[in-house]
Amino acid sequence: FTNVPEPSVISLSDVKSIYEIPLILRDQGLGNRVCEKLNIEATAADLDDWKKVVQAQKNPHHTVAVAVVGKYVDLEDSYKSLSEALIHAGIHTETRVVIEYIDSEAIELHGAELLKKVDAILVPGGFGSRGIEGKILAAQYARENGIPYLGICLGMQIAIIEFARD
Repeated sequence: FTNVPEPSVISLSDVKSIYEIPLILRDQGLGNRVCEKLNIEATAADLDDWKKVVQAQKNPHHTVAVAVVGKYVDLEDSYKSLSEALIHAGIHTETRVVIEYIDSEAIELHGAELLKKVDAILVPGGFGSRGIEGKILAAQYARENGIPYLGICLGMQIAIIEFARD
């Protein structure tokens, strides 16, 4: 039908974690097939470290909730690089990172109580004055409650503003 030899057909069904894919592809012999087609010698891939990454993600020993406080939380992909960085750090420390996206304007309206269930706060970069006071309240809440705070770009400036006001 497709003129693709059966051994060259690779099946990749849905997986819970993208990090499982290299192991599945190896198990199906993709590396060997590619080497055959390129007419190069195949050597055994050492994926032991990769297996540890997958195990750490699947079986974390800890859980931590991190609030990402920003203006664009309705579009979680706005903070995709930050959420992936947090997840990668969690894998490294065998920790499941639960990310709570909290609108800084909601903190302005309802107070910093919205942060009471998180273990850490991240305020990312941004621009403009909308939502600034909510971010400052988040920095204040972190400082007063001994909660780890990471300010990136504007988020660090927010921490300095909050500290200066105090």
